[in-house]
Amino acid sequence: MTSAPTRTVARFVAALVGAVALASTLVSPGLAGASADAARAAIAPKGQGGSIVYALAAPFPTVTDTISFTALRAFWQGDVNALNDYWRGSDLALVVAPDTYEAMKGVLGQPGNPNIAQADARDLVAVAWAARPGALAILPFDQLEARWKLLWVDGINLFDKAADVGRYPLKAGDGPAINRDLNRMAVVAMTGVTALVRGTAVMMERKGITYPGEAIRDWLTTADVTHISNEVSFWDKCPKPSFNDGVSMCSNPKYIELLEYVGTDIIELSGNHLWDKGWIHLSNTLKIYEDLGWPYFAGGRTAAEALKPVKMIVNGNPIAFVGCNWFGANWATDDRPGSARCGAQNPRALDLIIPVIQELRAEGYLVIAALQYAEFYTYRATPQQQRDFKALRDAGAVVVNGSQGHHAQGFDVSAQGFIHYGTGNLFFGDQAGVGTHQTFVDRHVFYDGRYLGVDLRTAYIMDYSQPRPMSDKDRATLLRTLFAASGY
Repeated sequence: MTSAPTRTVARFVAALVGAVALASTLVSPGLAGASADAARAAIAPKGQGGSIVYALAAPFPTVTDTISFTALRAFWQGDVNALNDYWRGSDLALVVAPDTYEAMKGVLGQPGNPNIAQADARDLVAVAWAARPGALAILPFDQLEARWKLLWVDGINLFDKAADVGRYPLKAGDGPAINRDLNRMAVVAMTGVTALVRGTAVMMERKGITYPGEAIRDWLTTADVTHISNEVSFWDKCPKPSFNDGVSMCSNPKYIELLEYVGTDIIELSGNHLWDKGWIHLSNTLKIYEDLGWPYFAGGRTAAEALKPVKMIVNGNPIAFVGCNWFGANWATDDRPGSARCGAQNPRALDLIIPVIQELRAEGYLVIAALQYAEFYTYRATPQQQRDFKALRDAGAVVVNGSQGHHAQGFDVSAQGFIHYGTGNLFFGDQAGVGTHQTFVDRHVFYDGRYLGVDLRTAYIMDYSQPRPMSDKDRATLLRTLFAASGY
């Protein structure tokens, strides 16, 4: 017998599905009833073998990271309390498209839970968001997008290219996965502030140059593209570091070993301290990057070069990086290297970077835009910060990265893409306050020319220098804080 609360959930989700379907029909009547699974079946070559991998997902502002397959199967088959350990205090609904519903019968068994609802594939995210925090969905892996959070099943993370898909239970069919082909999947690791100076440099001298990266190295080296925003120039006569070096900074060139150790592929030059010891040292630093084969963006040898994007094709995915310094430090000129300006007459108007993003989007690139913004030591982004970051997403960026964020800040997700207002310090760890020691490595996943979403890796900086993966408890606390600060 179904309990009264469960009947309430069932009616609520059914009403949501009906309302969303009606709205979709009114907007696009020609698309009503379509599903991603049916569309894929229609275009697949006859007789093509292979399996479809399905993702378990929840609305992005969800703290839970992983669910056991045994509990999910029990919930599907009728135990309405089977997932209570993951969603305590919430009635839970599971939403699937009709074709997925049929496919899951062969994976999860016969459905017996009244809180399973069917909705058009394109409506799943709207239904789940309206029903949160008690909503889950199962959908084909390649239909994920920024508003979903991919959940691990039995500890298997489909956004990790090393995931053992052979053991992953939510798949239908035989043979290799036709919708999670690693040759069509790209992972880009975006990071926060790197400044190999002061306390961080002291610890590098004491414990080894690679020490800051040792606890999270695999988060960076296993990405197809690893981004480092290095705010400080290298100088062969840089003084020995100390904890009291102030804000005029340089780095010993031998510290480049750390950036090599973590698998750096691309350098962001939007930082505020590139000229601290003179612009000539930035010129020499650019030569170091060029000799290492590392492209750079958001800065360059001239103002024109500084705004020039870096374009690449990663496993078939066209990805472009562009960025600028909104804050107003060490801007490049016609004859001196420096960071990129965001605007022309009014440098903070974004009128220089927005056309670049629009052009890249028109060319078919998936654009990652980085901003060196004003530094706010709060979890919540300011209203002006939100307007400016969203302007870059509105221009066509699928990812907007707050590279200035010494203090971790919140997020914004939409159908257009993902914003992280402040990723936090990476290799820069001697500031005061908990928020300056909390940091993210955002591993963005692209597939077949689409942005699927972000795998948020969380760490806490110890020893003034070394980010270490957070405990489950600390991670959950940080995510709750940031989701609340983001208005979710």
